[in-house]
Amino acid sequence: MSIQEKISKSFIQIIQEGRGFGERASNSDYLRFRAQAMNLIRRVCGASSDHYKELKRLADNPNSATNPYYLTHCLGIAEAAHRDFEAGLLFDVRSLVAAEMLGDFMDQAETLLAAGYHVPAASLAGAVLEDAMRKLCEKNNISLPSNLGINALNTELARNDIYDKLILKRITAIADIRNNADHGNFDKFTKDDVADMVKWIGRFASDYLQ
Repeated sequence: MSIQEKISKSFIQIIQEGRGFGERASNSDYLRFRAQAMNLIRRVCGASSDHYKELKRLADNPNSATNPYYLTHCLGIAEAAHRDFEAGLLFDVRSLVAAEMLGDFMDQAETLLAAGYHVPAASLAGAVLEDAMRKLCEKNNISLPSNLGINALNTELARNDIYDKLILKRITAIADIRNNADHGNFDKFTKDDVADMVKWIGRFASDYLQ
C-alpha cells in the first residue's frame, strides 16, 4: 500500500467514526475525534494549513473546546481536508516520495543492525532523522540555514510547537548516539541503544511526515 493510500484510508476511517456518532457524541468522543483529526491533518497538511488552523481554533476557544456540539464542525473540516487531499491540493507529491525514500534508508539501517553492524546503523539512522527534520521544517514553513545540524533543527521545531519537550529530549539523546558513532566513541552506546533509536526514528518519520 502506497503512502497516498494509507493517508486516504486514515481519512476514511476517521470520517466514518465521526459520522457514526450522530447526535449522541459525548465530551470524550468529541475530544478524541478532534485529537485524531488534528493529528492526521497536521501530518498531511502541515500546522500552517487552513484545515489545521480551524481545528486548533475550535480546540483553543473555551466555547467549543469541550462542547460535543462542535463535533460536526470537526467532521466537516476532516471531510474537506480529505476531498482536497484526493484532489491533489494539499500534499506535495515530492514529500510523499521523500517519505518513501526515508523508509528505504530505515530498512537499510535495520538490515545493518540485524547483521551486527550497529555502529553504521546508528550513523545511517541519525542521518535519516536529520533529513526528516529538515523536511518537517519545510513542511511547516520554517526557514532555516541549510547547514544546521540535528540539535539546532530540534530546537527550532520544538520552539515552533511542532512537537513537545519529550520528543525534544529524545532527539537530543539520539543526536548524542549518532555523534558518538560518527566520532568513534563506541563505548558510549550499545547495540540495544541503536535498536531503540532505529525503532523510534521510524515511528517519528511515520507520525510527522506521512
